Amino acid sequence: QSDPSGNYGGWKATCIGNNSANAVSLLKQEYKDSDTSLDEALHLGIKVLSKTLDLTKLTPDKVEMATLTRKDNKTVITVLPDKEVEALIKVHEDEEAKAEAQKKKEQEKKK
Repeated sequence: QSDPSGNYGGWKATCIGNNSANAVSLLKQEYKDSDTSLDEALHLGIKVLSKTLDLTKLTPDKVEMATLTRKDNKTVITVLPDKEVEALIKVHEDEEAKAEAQKKKEQEKKK
């Protein structure tokens, strides 16, 4: 997104594109500026993408991820290889499966 005035704005966590309002809402709820590590931010990114993209399943060929970090007073852009993205997706899917299984157990206990 750009500001019509041409001013720059700093963002820690934001989204643009289709369904960006839902994505930004999730980021506002879950992103903690002071205590979110880069690894946690990557996992959160996968979670947001899985909940907001119009895909039945996330795959590395559909998602590209990169990090911007500061090193020696310079910005370093690192595009994650497909294998790293695939590993992040796998961890997310495993967490979702565990949460779903836990939810089913709780529902069965209520019956």
